[in-house]
Amino acid sequence: MELTEVINSRTSVRKYKETQSVGVNIIQELVSLGMRAPSPKNRQPWQVIHVTAVEKEHFVNLGFQVLEQYKERKEHFGSLEISLKAMQTASDILFVVNPYDHLPDYTRVWEKSDLQAIGAFVEHILLGAKAIGLGTLWMNDVYFMQSESKAFLNILHDVQAIIAIGIPDETMYPRPRKSIDEVLIKR
Repeated sequence: MELTEVINSRTSVRKYKETQSVGVNIIQELVSLGMRAPSPKNRQPWQVIHVTAVEKEHFVNLGFQVLEQYKERKEHFGSLEISLKAMQTASDILFVVNPYDHLPDYTRVWEKSDLQAIGAFVEHILLGAKAIGLGTLWMNDVYFMQSESKAFLNILHDVQAIIAIGIPDETMYPRPRKSIDEVLIKR
Protein backbone atom coordinates (compact mmCIF):
# COMPACT_ATOMS: atom_id res chain seq x y z
CA MET A 1 0.00 0.00 0.00
CA GLU A 2 1.04 3.56 -0.59
CA LEU A 3 1.64 5.60 2.57
CA THR A 4 -1.41 7.82 2.04
CA GLU A 5 -3.59 4.71 1.58
CA VAL A 6 -2.23 3.22 4.82
CA ILE A 7 -2.93 6.47 6.69
CA ASN A 8 -6.42 6.89 5.21
CA SER A 9 -7.45 3.28 5.84
CA ARG A 10 -6.07 2.82 9.36
CA THR A 11 -8.77 2.21 11.95
CA SER A 12 -8.89 1.14 15.58
CA VAL A 13 -9.61 -2.58 15.78
CA ARG A 14 -11.41 -3.89 18.84
CA LYS A 15 -11.91 -7.54 17.85
CA TYR A 16 -9.23 -9.92 16.63
CA LYS A 17 -9.10 -13.47 15.34
CA GLU A 18 -7.89 -15.62 18.20
CA THR A 19 -4.53 -16.87 17.12
CA GLN A 20 -1.02 -17.28 18.35
CA SER A 21 1.33 -14.32 18.49
CA VAL A 22 1.97 -12.49 15.25
CA GLY A 23 5.59 -13.45 15.93
CA VAL A 24 8.66 -11.92 17.46
CA ASN A 25 10.08 -10.98 14.05
CA ILE A 26 7.00 -8.92 13.16
CA ILE A 27 6.95 -7.26 16.59
CA GLN A 28 10.66 -6.41 16.21
CA GLU A 29 9.98 -4.98 12.75
CA LEU A 30 7.10 -2.84 14.05
CA VAL A 31 9.07 -1.57 17.06
CA SER A 32 11.97 -0.77 14.71
CA LEU A 33 9.57 1.35 12.65
CA GLY A 34 8.46 3.08 15.85
CA MET A 35 12.07 3.83 16.67
CA ARG A 36 12.29 5.94 13.49
CA ALA A 37 9.89 8.46 15.06
CA PRO A 38 11.25 11.92 15.82
CA SER A 39 11.98 12.92 19.40
CA PRO A 40 13.30 16.18 20.88
CA LYS A 41 17.11 16.11 21.21
CA ASN A 42 16.95 12.53 19.82
CA ARG A 43 15.99 11.45 23.34
CA GLN A 44 13.99 8.38 22.16
CA PRO A 45 11.94 8.15 25.37
CA TRP A 46 10.48 4.71 24.79
CA GLN A 47 10.79 1.12 25.83
CA VAL A 48 8.38 -1.68 24.95
CA ILE A 49 7.33 -4.73 26.91
CA HIS A 50 5.85 -7.41 24.64
CA VAL A 51 3.25 -9.73 26.22
CA THR A 52 1.43 -12.71 24.70
CA ALA A 53 -0.40 -15.91 25.60
CA VAL A 54 -0.74 -16.77 29.30
CA GLU A 55 0.92 -13.58 30.51
CA LYS A 56 -1.51 -11.52 28.39
CA GLU A 57 -4.43 -13.52 29.78
CA HIS A 58 -3.27 -12.87 33.36
CA PHE A 59 -3.01 -9.14 32.69
CA VAL A 60 -6.48 -9.00 31.13
CA ASN A 61 -7.94 -10.92 34.08
CA LEU A 62 -6.27 -8.45 36.45
CA GLY A 63 -7.82 -5.63 34.43
CA PHE A 64 -11.30 -7.10 34.76
CA GLN A 65 -10.80 -7.35 38.53
CA VAL A 66 -9.83 -3.66 38.64
CA LEU A 67 -12.83 -2.82 36.44
CA GLU A 68 -15.20 -4.59 38.87
CA GLN A 69 -13.77 -2.52 41.73
CA TYR A 70 -14.52 0.68 39.79
CA LYS A 71 -18.05 -0.52 39.13
CA GLU A 72 -18.62 -1.45 42.78
CA ARG A 73 -17.45 2.02 43.88
CA LYS A 74 -19.54 3.60 41.08
CA GLU A 75 -16.47 5.45 39.83
CA HIS A 76 -15.66 6.54 36.29
CA PHE A 77 -13.45 4.06 34.39
CA GLY A 78 -13.39 5.52 30.89
CA SER A 79 -13.42 2.90 28.15
CA LEU A 80 -11.39 0.42 30.21
CA GLU A 81 -13.96 -2.33 29.63
CA ILE A 82 -13.81 -1.91 25.84
CA SER A 83 -10.01 -1.88 25.94
CA LEU A 84 -9.87 -5.05 28.07
CA LYS A 85 -12.21 -6.87 25.68
CA ALA A 86 -9.98 -5.86 22.76
CA MET A 87 -6.87 -7.04 24.61
CA GLN A 88 -8.63 -10.31 25.35
CA THR A 89 -8.82 -11.22 21.65
CA ALA A 90 -5.59 -9.58 20.45
CA SER A 91 -2.68 -11.95 20.00
CA ASP A 92 -0.04 -9.50 21.23
CA ILE A 93 0.07 -6.54 23.58
CA LEU A 94 2.80 -3.92 23.67
CA PHE A 95 3.23 -1.82 26.81
CA VAL A 96 5.00 1.45 26.00
CA VAL A 97 6.91 3.01 28.87
CA ASN A 98 9.14 6.05 29.23
CA PRO A 99 12.41 5.02 30.92
CA TYR A 100 13.19 8.65 31.74
CA ASP A 101 10.04 9.56 33.68
CA HIS A 102 11.88 9.35 37.01
CA LEU A 103 14.55 11.97 36.26
CA PRO A 104 14.51 15.10 38.47
CA ASP A 105 13.79 17.53 35.61
CA TYR A 106 11.22 15.30 33.91
CA THR A 107 8.01 17.14 34.83
CA ARG A 108 9.47 20.63 34.40
CA VAL A 109 11.41 20.05 31.17
CA TRP A 110 10.67 16.78 29.37
CA GLU A 111 7.18 15.51 30.15
CA LYS A 112 5.29 17.16 27.29
CA SER A 113 7.95 16.68 24.64
CA ASP A 114 8.44 13.03 25.65
CA LEU A 115 4.70 12.43 25.43
CA GLN A 116 4.65 13.92 21.92
CA ALA A 117 7.57 11.70 20.90
CA ILE A 118 5.87 8.61 22.35
CA GLY A 119 2.75 9.49 20.35
CA ALA A 120 4.81 9.56 17.16
CA PHE A 121 6.47 6.27 18.15
CA VAL A 122 3.09 4.61 18.67
CA GLU A 123 1.70 6.01 15.40
CA HIS A 124 4.65 4.59 13.44
CA ILE A 125 3.87 1.15 14.90
CA LEU A 126 0.16 1.46 14.07
CA LEU A 127 0.85 2.45 10.48
CA GLY A 128 3.47 -0.28 10.05
CA ALA A 129 1.00 -2.87 11.32
CA LYS A 130 -1.73 -1.62 8.96
CA ALA A 131 0.67 -1.79 6.01
CA ILE A 132 1.14 -5.55 6.58
CA GLY A 133 -2.53 -6.30 7.21
CA LEU A 134 -2.59 -6.33 11.00
CA GLY A 135 -5.06 -4.50 13.19
CA THR A 136 -4.18 -2.36 16.21
CA LEU A 137 -5.79 -0.48 19.04
CA TRP A 138 -3.95 2.32 20.85
CA MET A 139 -5.20 2.40 24.44
CA ASN A 140 -4.70 4.94 27.19
CA ASP A 141 -7.13 3.34 29.63
CA VAL A 142 -4.12 1.91 31.43
CA TYR A 143 -4.30 5.13 33.42
CA PHE A 144 -7.20 3.58 35.31
CA MET A 145 -4.96 0.70 36.42
CA GLN A 146 -1.50 2.24 36.44
CA SER A 147 -0.31 0.89 39.80
CA GLU A 148 -1.60 -2.59 39.01
CA SER A 149 0.10 -2.52 35.58
CA LYS A 150 3.43 -1.46 37.06
CA ALA A 151 3.22 -4.21 39.69
CA PHE A 152 2.21 -6.81 37.09
CA LEU A 153 5.10 -5.86 34.78
CA ASN A 154 7.48 -5.37 37.73
CA ILE A 155 8.53 -1.92 36.53
CA LEU A 156 8.96 1.49 38.17
CA HIS A 157 7.95 3.59 35.16
CA ASP A 158 4.41 4.52 34.19
CA VAL A 159 2.86 2.76 31.22
CA GLN A 160 2.23 5.53 28.68
CA ALA A 161 0.15 3.45 26.25
CA ILE A 162 -0.85 -0.08 25.39
CA ILE A 163 -1.05 -1.31 21.81
CA ALA A 164 -3.16 -4.38 21.04
CA ILE A 165 -2.06 -6.12 17.84
CA GLY A 166 -3.51 -9.01 15.89
CA ILE A 167 -5.36 -10.21 12.85
CA PRO A 168 -8.57 -8.17 12.59
CA ASP A 169 -11.86 -10.04 13.00
CA GLU A 170 -14.07 -7.10 12.13
CA THR A 171 -14.38 -4.68 9.29
CA MET A 172 -13.97 -1.26 10.72
CA TYR A 173 -14.83 1.90 8.89
CA PRO A 174 -12.85 5.10 9.33
CA ARG A 175 -14.50 7.18 12.04
CA PRO A 176 -15.74 10.64 11.15
CA ARG A 177 -13.16 13.38 11.20
CA LYS A 178 -13.57 17.11 11.59
CA SER A 179 -13.60 19.14 8.40
CA ILE A 180 -10.36 20.68 7.22
CA ASP A 181 -11.85 24.14 7.93
CA GLU A 182 -12.33 23.20 11.59
CA VAL A 183 -8.71 22.14 11.91
CA LEU A 184 -6.67 24.36 9.59
CA ILE A 185 -6.85 28.02 10.57
CA LYS A 186 -6.08 30.36 7.67
CA ARG A 187 -4.52 33.71 8.52
